[in-house]
Amino acid sequence: MRTTLQYKVCGITSTEQAHALDELGVNYIGFIFYPHSKRYVLSKMSIDEVSNFTPKNAKKVGVFVNEELEKLLQIATAASLDCIQLHGDETPEYCAAISEKFELIKVFRVGDEMPELAPFENVADYYLFDTDSKMYGGTGVHFNWELLKGNTIGKPFFLSGGIGPNDLGGIEVLKQTKAGKDLMAVDINSQFEDSPGIKNIEQIKTFIYEIV
Repeated sequence: MRTTLQYKVCGITSTEQAHALDELGVNYIGFIFYPHSKRYVLSKMSIDEVSNFTPKNAKKVGVFVNEELEKLLQIATAASLDCIQLHGDETPEYCAAISEKFELIKVFRVGDEMPELAPFENVADYYLFDTDSKMYGGTGVHFNWELLKGNTIGKPFFLSGGIGPNDLGGIEVLKQTKAGKDLMAVDINSQFEDSPGIKNIEQIKTFIYEIV
């Protein structure tokens, strides 16, 4: 790849595709542990299969939504996760308990205005900005990136929310803004699928090699 921008592919439901993404050099591979998601990993893979996937390059991310703390920690340990992504309405105190044990990505769902980041500044390693919805992600819809551009984020962040093959130019523009200085990674999911949880590996390969 010809750029320092990193990549996360979320909603993986097969060991074969996880290995393929790792071979591509994807930096973060996301497994969704939210039972209401169409990409709920435990509907397709066992916890042992997730645990036994040992990538050479990528970090294994577990995505959770308003999960009971002890249950989350049990799953994360059993699945041998490297990083936790909290996609719900978790409090800073909850985040602090997670970040003592795992790298933490805190998701902010962006609607008509920028969310309040300050309470999470000391309890998250990374932020992720996604489109606000009752579905907690996986909408395939953009939020208004203009809300980000003039802000100093102050922490490395992932850009998510319906990112697809036609967004290369928009990502390049965002990289040049004030917020873009903290843009660490692009998070892709539903726009690169043949069906929910089944990724189009060739489309992903083309996309990550075209970003400059």
